[in-house]
Amino acid sequence: MGVDMFRIIAVACLMFAGVTASLLSGCSDEPSNEEAAPLIGESIRHSLEAAESYLTTGNEAHARSILAKVMEQAPDDGRGYEMMGRLELRRGIELRELGLIDSAREQFRDSFLWYEKALRFMEKSGGLCQSAGEVAQLAGLDEKALSLYMSAMELEPDNPKPSLCAAQLLLDTQPDRAESILRSVLDAHPDQSHALASLALACQAQGRDEVAAELASKALAIAGDQVAVRIVIARVHRLSGREREALELLLALPDEVRSQESAASEIALCWHSLGQPLNAGEAWADCFRANAYRADAWRFALRAAEAMADADRESMAASWLEQAVMLDAPDIEVEQTRSRIAKSGLFED
Repeated sequence: MGVDMFRIIAVACLMFAGVTASLLSGCSDEPSNEEAAPLIGESIRHSLEAAESYLTTGNEAHARSILAKVMEQAPDDGRGYEMMGRLELRRGIELRELGLIDSAREQFRDSFLWYEKALRFMEKSGGLCQSAGEVAQLAGLDEKALSLYMSAMELEPDNPKPSLCAAQLLLDTQPDRAESILRSVLDAHPDQSHALASLALACQAQGRDEVAAELASKALAIAGDQVAVRIVIARVHRLSGREREALELLLALPDEVRSQESAASEIALCWHSLGQPLNAGEAWADCFRANAYRADAWRFALRAAEAMADADRESMAASWLEQAVMLDAPDIEVEQTRSRIAKSGLFED
């Protein structure tokens, strides 16, 4: 099963951009079973195209075999390392989708090492810097990610994506710097809905709620049904005390979107802010049911338990705690949740 590199970011957030593969195009060539001559010139290109084809169709073993030969016989060609990075990235995405977050992060770090090798020979490729930055961010290497986004911004000044990624990475820690970057993007692309929504958050973080609300309305008018933008705008409304407006946006999302963690988290926070923890618990329960196959589904069970406890629903809270334990939730996570519930006095005799 192939993974479209452009699909990734959505993610995170991480909520607005996907890892791209800008260097190679796929083809249907297959490697020969016969002993091949040393790879030079056109033969390297054909080998890379064949590996790309296998990578696209999910045949990792064949792709890996071809790439090993390319890297051995053409060690100064960064394209082989870049494709190996994408191969490892595929595994990381699969692990993350299964809820194996720690394993996925380690896999993303392995992928990033290949991207670093590719950059030694292709440092002037803005697309590669962008992709490497996104992988670094997935791996939790935020400083390296930011540096790579900045490099991509310099190499491809007309491409708004590196600027958006850099700004979104800075939103929580340096909103003023994020604002400056986003305004530069909007000077060139005034109808960029992701930039408008992110700028709304940056302004809000600096206490300019009225400006944030105006930007959010503009972003929503342009974005239409873009899910990531709607969730960001809902967050702007919630943080400004307009929880009902936020819920209006979120509850209008399709069921399969509303039950995913990014939306469910915002929905639950809105209900908590409105003093309706039972509804928050139901949001987490829906999220659990939609993601029960994940190895970390216990996280959603614990959040449902805590919300039900806030709503004084003792039996429901106990049931969700038991569900988390059955799913092998880490003892420390269960105990921390029990401790928070205990402080509410719900389970006292």
